[in-house]
Amino acid sequence: MGKMELKAEVPILRVGIFIDYKEISLKADQGLQIYEISTGKSLWTQKDNQLLKVIAESQGIKINDQSFKAKKGIRVVPIGKGYIQVEDKKYRGEIEIITEQSLLKVVNVLKLEEYLYGVLQKEIPPNWPMEVLKAQAIAARTFALFNMNKYIDQNYHICATTTSQEYGGILYEHPQTTKAVDATKGVIAVYKGKPINSVYHSDSGGYTENCEDVWGSYIPYLRSVSSEYETVVSPPNHQWTYSITEQELLTKLSQKGWQLNYIKEINITEKTATGRVKTLEILGDNGKKITLKTNDFRLLIGPNLVRSSLFTLDKKGTFSSDEKSDKIDELSKYQPTEKQEQKSVSDILKEDRDFTITELIDLLTRPKKAPENKKMNLLEDIKKEEHFSNLVFVFSGKGSGHGVGLSQWGAYGMATLGFKHEDILKYYYKGIKLAKIY
Repeated sequence: MGKMELKAEVPILRVGIFIDYKEISLKADQGLQIYEISTGKSLWTQKDNQLLKVIAESQGIKINDQSFKAKKGIRVVPIGKGYIQVEDKKYRGEIEIITEQSLLKVVNVLKLEEYLYGVLQKEIPPNWPMEVLKAQAIAARTFALFNMNKYIDQNYHICATTTSQEYGGILYEHPQTTKAVDATKGVIAVYKGKPINSVYHSDSGGYTENCEDVWGSYIPYLRSVSSEYETVVSPPNHQWTYSITEQELLTKLSQKGWQLNYIKEINITEKTATGRVKTLEILGDNGKKITLKTNDFRLLIGPNLVRSSLFTLDKKGTFSSDEKSDKIDELSKYQPTEKQEQKSVSDILKEDRDFTITELIDLLTRPKKAPENKKMNLLEDIKKEEHFSNLVFVFSGKGSGHGVGLSQWGAYGMATLGFKHEDILKYYYKGIKLAKIY
């Protein structure tokens, strides 16, 4: 396999699993022991699997109806070989419950390899080829190591959501993904001897992206590559369309503090070399403008709706009845007098359907008998139209995710064609080596 050999212990990882809760419930298969973190003093012994309720208090913590001045929180250890259940999920290792501003932070403390057991099925289907699962295991292990200090000021290393990596505990363990973790135990991807930030995404849409074009910073191993391997396995959302109404978008903007009465236009203001949208400009009433990076816009709308930054944008709308009547009357004065097989502009505009702005402009640029200056004035009126009724913005795109690093569906396609996990990783992360560190 050509791996570098390094020496280290299996790291202990602190995973934030429930953050800022007022109360949580917990139990363990064979009972549990609770200790005060600061002193190590035993506070509670539960010898059966009875459910306990833990509540945050201003001066400490309450377990069921008994209060303790455990200002730094408590440590929960299972008795025997049982697992601890927090709310409706079971976890390996131990649990720490930390109090801060009368809220609870629940942290799962466990070995990195055990953590990975609960990650892989959340990130990738377990029935995919083993070489893909191995590549994902190495990427997830490396990502966790690289990002271990991300939330250190919050008393944990990484969180259990897509902000870090999705982690579901024992419920999401699977024999195939566990096999992939065990088969690659201690193996990570390194660049010049250091763990890489092995980010990954679902589907590149045909090309992965340079890191700096998404997050601003140049990273030598996160370079854009052609990724046609997705088409080998036909991802379900390789091509997608999403529509959002003006009112829906206004509501989402308002929730983030941007107040507009209406939206006139959304313009794509910058693209990358691969065609991904970098920035958008939302034009509102009275000349108001909102400029957003595309990743921020996707988070605003929902990353599972606007699935990637590789999209085109159009809009549909209608004039209000008075506006439409006025425009039709004005345009009718300048229709061609000769007989034509095609419908006149006025007949088309009277049809009961929405028109895209592109369609309206196309209609107005048909040859006309009108004086040139009058025709151009009408065209400019449409271009400058302040507002359309029933406005809908339509996004048509390819791929899913941020597009940087490993494409999971691309890796699936490569494995289907016979590539090994090392080949897959070295294709998507340029200039890396694999190293076994424990």
